[in-house]
Amino acid sequence: MTTPSQPRPAPPSGLATRGSPPRTVRRPAPPRDAGHGTRLRDEMGGTQGAAAVAKARRSPDLWGFVATFIASGLVLLFTASRNPQHLDYFNRLADAFLHGRIWLGEAPSWLNELIPVPGVPNEWYVAYPPMPAVLAMPFVALFGPSFPAQVYSALYGALDAGLAFLLLGRLNLRLRVRDRLALTGVFTFGTVFWFVAIGGSAWYFAHVAAVGFTLAAILVALSRRAAWVAGLLIGLAALSRLPAGFAAVFVLAAALGFPGTLRGLDWARVARTVVTFGVGLAIPAAAYIAYNEARWGTVMDQGYVMIPGVLQDPIYAQHGIESVWYIPRNLFALLFRSWNYADSAPWLQPSWWGLGIFLTTPLYLWLAKADRKSPMVWWAAVATALVAVPILIHGNVGISQFGYRFSLDFQVLLFVILATAFAGGRWTWRSKAAAALSVGFCAYAIWAIGIGFVAY
Repeated sequence: MTTPSQPRPAPPSGLATRGSPPRTVRRPAPPRDAGHGTRLRDEMGGTQGAAAVAKARRSPDLWGFVATFIASGLVLLFTASRNPQHLDYFNRLADAFLHGRIWLGEAPSWLNELIPVPGVPNEWYVAYPPMPAVLAMPFVALFGPSFPAQVYSALYGALDAGLAFLLLGRLNLRLRVRDRLALTGVFTFGTVFWFVAIGGSAWYFAHVAAVGFTLAAILVALSRRAAWVAGLLIGLAALSRLPAGFAAVFVLAAALGFPGTLRGLDWARVARTVVTFGVGLAIPAAAYIAYNEARWGTVMDQGYVMIPGVLQDPIYAQHGIESVWYIPRNLFALLFRSWNYADSAPWLQPSWWGLGIFLTTPLYLWLAKADRKSPMVWWAAVATALVAVPILIHGNVGISQFGYRFSLDFQVLLFVILATAFAGGRWTWRSKAAAALSVGFCAYAIWAIGIGFVAY
């Protein structure tokens, strides 16, 4: 009991004493922008957002691959042509495969590179290696041979972008996720790959297929577990684009750990890896030999020389399909071919003859800053040179095209080299500007071609 001489204890703040009027408790006013937007931000910054970020940090490869595939797929599909793709050799060949045939039953006039089966009326062979037709088979089986080739080309192109993101994380270069995303963005949208992936023609889709198999082969080889699978995959790249098969040198080196010297090698392990790799490579090689034997009666690929009238084409008339005389022609297209200039807006006009790789992708200038001490870089450089040989001696520089599309046969190798220039996040404002210009040039060209502002 409280005596009169003792002070009465004060009530807790905000509580009324007996006989006194109740006090109003003032609560903080809600922020002015409270509502759905604030609640969404709170959730993203709270439990749900934290969980999503934690998952992404635990599995950056998985989430990066998924995000890259989805984002790239949306952009590629959105920018793909809405017009039917008439150069649908692989749709027709896929339909033939589904019906147990290796020949086509009709030859529309616009498919001028079909080869009549000797002595057999109304049957024609497709000159190109067959793997792109195999990739088209699920879509043709589900939707028929008239399914737009540019749609599945864009989807496979998005898959290639995801594989490129994964590969950049396997090179042991201390690349941050943001570095990998930036390089993948340039790989997909800052090179001729963007134009080719949304085209859907037989020539273009063959590049998309070869790039995908090359990426997959290197990824498997870097795991250093199933060398035969790596050999199989690079063989399938060759069945898409024959020059891509020379990248097997780099794939095998990856399976061996990129040896920089012969000293200290475990030769027993080297022998096992080489043999295992060779077994995998032999599977598509044997399939292609059988395919050529069935078509031409020889194990060698005779496709291009048997196209009616091809040797009378002015491109090939003087020196044939392949010749060292074509090296200057291709080097000019690869390195120095520029834009056309038109007197009316928008003035800078893409040329169907192509565009040099440094004007298409200015970020390639940073190849000069690659780590020259890295055995991986030297193996990639050797493989690039080997892949380039059959390209440089080919009479056609790749027309009709934007950029130099044959560079896609060694683009994966170039990006392996390029990635070493950005190890540890070594980006500068100049390299960032070059990356942005690479994407900007390609986006402009695709827009210009889309409105018909293009010429030879």
